[in-house]
Amino acid sequence: MTNIDKPRFNIGDTVYSASCYWGTTYITCPDCGGEGRLRVIFHDGEEVSIACQNCSRGYEPPTGKMQIYGYIAEANERVITGMEINASRPTEYRAGQYILKEDNLFSSKADAMDKAKEHQIELEKEQQEKINNKEKDTRTWAWNASYHKREIKRQEKSIEYHKACLAVANLKKKELIK
Repeated sequence: MTNIDKPRFNIGDTVYSASCYWGTTYITCPDCGGEGRLRVIFHDGEEVSIACQNCSRGYEPPTGKMQIYGYIAEANERVITGMEINASRPTEYRAGQYILKEDNLFSSKADAMDKAKEHQIELEKEQQEKINNKEKDTRTWAWNASYHKREIKRQEKSIEYHKACLAVANLKKKELIK
């Protein structure tokens, strides 16, 4: 039996489309725990509340949520509005302005989500494999090695600076305890 004899889905059927894309999601801010505020204790014991800078963006107030980037797997409900059947390739379905490939369509949302998560894992694996390649393909491995070494030193200086800033805050905290 070929695709021409009997398509998997018919016009008017509700299906679930598996998809995976690069996008943004939001998580609870690890610094303020979603409150958008931090408690500061001054040397004299006075407590004040300040806006959390980790979950605020630019001049906007803190939201308690942090924006993170990554691959997002989804299962979207669609209604088949058309199809293109061709003996030489799999049937293509249409749902409004979307062209849907048959291997990404499912009758249940759970099956579509499983396929979307498989695709997400594949994309993340590909992204991880890119790390094994040179930062700039037109440069030598020696250039890439020195670039990453230089970046590590730069980041280590930044880490030391921020550790020193935290140490000052910890000293102030210790003075309060005495």
